[in-house]
Amino acid sequence: MERFNFRKIFRQFGELIRAEWGTFWYATLGAVLMNFSIVALVVPYRFAGAGLSGIALLTRYVFDISPAWVIAIGNLLLLSWGWRVLSPRFVLWTLYVSLLSSGAVAFFELFSYPVLANTFLAALLAGVCSGIGMGLVFRVGGSTGGTDVIVVAAKKRWGVDVGMFSFYINTAILFLSWFAVDLEQLLMGGVLLYVESVTIDSVLKSFDRRKQVTVITSRVEDVKRFIVEEMEKGATIIRGEGAYTGAERPMIMVVLNRRQAMELKLFTVSRDPNAFIIMADVAEVVGEGFKHWKNL
Repeated sequence: MERFNFRKIFRQFGELIRAEWGTFWYATLGAVLMNFSIVALVVPYRFAGAGLSGIALLTRYVFDISPAWVIAIGNLLLLSWGWRVLSPRFVLWTLYVSLLSSGAVAFFELFSYPVLANTFLAALLAGVCSGIGMGLVFRVGGSTGGTDVIVVAAKKRWGVDVGMFSFYINTAILFLSWFAVDLEQLLMGGVLLYVESVTIDSVLKSFDRRKQVTVITSRVEDVKRFIVEEMEKGATIIRGEGAYTGAERPMIMVVLNRRQAMELKLFTVSRDPNAFIIMADVAEVVGEGFKHWKNL
């Protein structure tokens, strides 16, 4: 049976860092923020949690064991169990984030933090802080370990539904906390997890959000020249037809950031006050000039 070769793993990780330097920094910052939230904004209030971090919090509340040990040992055991069916990249980044998380928790435990009188505000801050951290890790295709390893491995081994399987595991861990915390802290943990999930979605969308602009104008050549030559962007000409007149009405479609979209709108209106402009929010764009497909 093939052994879990740590020397080989670390050599491959060094090669991965050189190839994905940006991923390394995003994953590092995300892990630090996430674990700062655990130590400074979750543990002092005894909020319930989900996933492996939820189990780590339970061991802290019940046995006074540092979450650093549970996170490190738990992720190493899970990776040892599922690494054969997981992609090498997933294993390497998960291993890095897991070890960094353990070190970050141990480091932040060296300091004391002010305790807020309003526990609801503390739960909101914890959710935002950990959500930003996890969002940064997820944005570059990384993983925080824990239940992610179980779910991904179980999907590849047994074909389980990822969403439902993850929901059942996290719900079970959350309600298991009832034996260690009171009802208010359990509910605050639920608030924290909700805010965390919303923040993760916001972080993932904000980096790639663009404006899709569709222009219908009689000055097609002027607008096209402005996009290509002045803005140095590509565009697509869509051949359309007026429903009432039957006349040919070419449309220009282009994806831009917010500032560029405003520039194009002002230019188009200055040339053709009767132009018809449609602007739509786009959550993600994959292709030349935007996100590369390798970063999906």
